[in-house]
Amino acid sequence: MLTDWRQLRGHAEQRELFRRSLQRGRLSHAYVLAGPEGIGKRQFARLLAKSVFCRNHDIEELDVCGDCRACRAFEHNAWPDYHELSLLSGKNEIVMSQMVGDDDKRGREGLCFELAMAPQASDRRVAVINDASRMNAATSNALLKTLEEPPAQALILLICDDPDALLPTIRSRCQLVRFFPLPQPDVTDILLAEGSVESDDEATAVASLSEGSLETARQLLSPELRQLRTAVAEQLALLDRMKPLETAAQVTSGIEQISSGVPEQRQNAQWLLKFVADAIRTRLKNLAAGEMSDPLTERLGIRPGVDLLAPMLERTVTASQQITGMSPIRLVMDSLFDDLAQMCRRSVKRK
Repeated sequence: MLTDWRQLRGHAEQRELFRRSLQRGRLSHAYVLAGPEGIGKRQFARLLAKSVFCRNHDIEELDVCGDCRACRAFEHNAWPDYHELSLLSGKNEIVMSQMVGDDDKRGREGLCFELAMAPQASDRRVAVINDASRMNAATSNALLKTLEEPPAQALILLICDDPDALLPTIRSRCQLVRFFPLPQPDVTDILLAEGSVESDDEATAVASLSEGSLETARQLLSPELRQLRTAVAEQLALLDRMKPLETAAQVTSGIEQISSGVPEQRQNAQWLLKFVADAIRTRLKNLAAGEMSDPLTERLGIRPGVDLLAPMLERTVTASQQITGMSPIRLVMDSLFDDLAQMCRRSVKRK
């Protein structure tokens, strides 16, 4: 977890929004922090809460010192006025007991009970609800009662990828703050700083596929998916000699092996297709710059090379759309690699 605002990449506008609200005394009681997964929304919420509690900075500064009693206790998850709710292990939704307590202690424990209590060590209580879209109707309605009559000293931060997944009555009682994907250079720098990539080129390649999400970037760097990406890269480097059906079978089998179910298979298939598309785009950029960086485009020349690669890119995008449309993965891959190989052979034959 980050301990200082300087460690947070991006989201400067969102921080300034909260700073102005504090300076004007217009901080709302509840916010929805919405945006793609893996871009730092939870980190932002924790730093916001820590800034509220910091003893060495005025709250209007929205900053942390890291040295005061509140900052040190917060970093050790021991500050009594901070509460964070997440999915319990093995659960796919936030359960009622987390919000209002177990049946035998209903209304006497849980997040809503904690928020109703007076702060113990600071001026307000702060609650962060991760995966807020995973609240079912009953849990949402329990939180709704608190949102309808919010304690004056409470600040509630709901974190979700899609605010439309929240109950309309929840959304209407919260201010929406949208967060956006991280710039590609930031993702590249973070991957290099973490030491999770082997080279600058790999960091750049993964960042370009991550859509601004560190979570996606880290999943792309799983050993199994990395091995599969390497195998595809080797085949793409030998397009005019590629055996399409063997390549498709290798890719499909690899996707099945590294995936826990059909939804994950489709996600991994999409990532592989994005890698193929990115590799083709890189070749197109090189050709546009007059660089023929592989034997095939060197044989074809710039104009014929562009005439080959542009349709190949379009065909890869079509394959991605087919996966989204629930077409069978094996059929999509068979057709894609066969078409790519035929396009290449026709271009070489014309040359």
